[in-house]
Amino acid sequence: MGASVLWLLSALVLAAPQQDETVRDFKKFFRKAKDPAERAEHVYALDGIDDPSVAKVLIPVLTDDEPMVAAAALDVVSKLPSERARMPFLVIFEKGKPKELLPIVVRAAGAGGWTEFTLPIRELLGSGDDETRLWSVVACAQLGDLEALPILAGMTNSDKLPLVRVALVDALAALGKGHEEVAGPPLVLALDDAELAVQTAACLALRRIRVREAIPVLIRLMEGAEGRIHEHLYPTLLELTDLPFRDDPAQWRGWWERAQGDYQLLSDAEVAKRRAARNQTNLEYRPERKAASFLGVDTPSLRVIFVIDVSGSMEEEVVDRELFRERGFVQFGKLDIVREELLRTIEGLEGHVRFNILAFASEVEQWRNDLAPANALNQRSAIDFVRDLEAIGGTASGDLANAGLVGSSGLAKGRTNTYAALCAALGVSEAEALGTATESARGVKSAVDTIFFLSDGRPSVGELVDPDDILVAVNRLNQFRRVTIHTIAIGEFQKDFMYDLAHKNGGVFVDLGR
Repeated sequence: MGASVLWLLSALVLAAPQQDETVRDFKKFFRKAKDPAERAEHVYALDGIDDPSVAKVLIPVLTDDEPMVAAAALDVVSKLPSERARMPFLVIFEKGKPKELLPIVVRAAGAGGWTEFTLPIRELLGSGDDETRLWSVVACAQLGDLEALPILAGMTNSDKLPLVRVALVDALAALGKGHEEVAGPPLVLALDDAELAVQTAACLALRRIRVREAIPVLIRLMEGAEGRIHEHLYPTLLELTDLPFRDDPAQWRGWWERAQGDYQLLSDAEVAKRRAARNQTNLEYRPERKAASFLGVDTPSLRVIFVIDVSGSMEEEVVDRELFRERGFVQFGKLDIVREELLRTIEGLEGHVRFNILAFASEVEQWRNDLAPANALNQRSAIDFVRDLEAIGGTASGDLANAGLVGSSGLAKGRTNTYAALCAALGVSEAEALGTATESARGVKSAVDTIFFLSDGRPSVGELVDPDDILVAVNRLNQFRRVTIHTIAIGEFQKDFMYDLAHKNGGVFVDLGR
């Protein structure tokens, strides 16, 4: 960074107004507090203060021994509201030390959108420190640094660390739209990476950065692939070509041998137009279809929500593989099976249906904040959401934790919060539900009238964990809503709760098998 720029930034700091009173109180009381939760609350008291003194007092807290306190400091720092408030971090970028603090500040800069640090972060892409290099890659994508795109492309297939290569692939996906000539070649090469995580990331990226050169590589992998990568190949080919060959490699190979000479990719707009036309044709020529059908359960409902368990155990394979093979499945991970069926359901939704998808483990993630119409655009978005679902806290998270590069592996987030998921589907928070002793006519209107609830295990975390307590609470919440709750169980566990939940709420219970 030039000397004149450094002088100007320093002058901005010197021109700061008198230190905020809250900062003075923080300096007085923070070190006296011993309880981590109390110390974290003191940190959050600084949130939103536009003063360089906030950064100065929180710099040492970013490496606090208590993860809760350090995480609070990172959160507050990343949201510092002005360039002037962030200037105390300049010296860390200039000197590259303290070494342990640099990657944390880079992470904050990316998350907070600190565009004034774009150039020094770009210069850190060549860092020999793995943490610094990792978060610099992530930050370049978050800051939209297109000038870094050629550097990122050059690193993608050569960085020694798989986790960094995954971040690089994700960065190319974020920055490469409209620059396919730069981002495309390294993404195609990444399909042959030795690490499954990098291959998977490349498949997902190529659904956005669509390049013709990926087609023969995907077909070759489909012909010889083993394991989990196989599930990502067909969806990627579909995004590239919009051809209906499913996951039959022979059809794909035969088509490519005929077409490769002069084949040109359809534009994004052409793909969307073709899919919209197919959906309209389906609507006109299949008027007798049910509005929605999931895993053998039909419903005429026009307001449907799918609630899908993505806890760590959903990564496991089913026990009765022969049973599922007879049903036409070629992959036997529980989430693989559910994902395939849900994709079929979404593709078959009538245009006048409104729907949403909730994925849950310890926490609940929604595809949309509200129900959305099943038009071509929303179906495509929902399909992407479902394709990206991964079991939380499974073996992949354990591998990340062992790598020692991130503070949380996600294992704690991979439990089964059944109560939170059902509350979210019914449109109430856990706190609201627990705070209501008796349900009344007040506020019982529900956005949905049918819930499909799929899980592979008993509740294990949440405000309510005991299945009987959850049944009582849900029945009370649904007393006047009268939302139909269908339940689908997969895997080897005691399924009485799932049966009772459906039976007491007007739904159908389906046992997919062990």
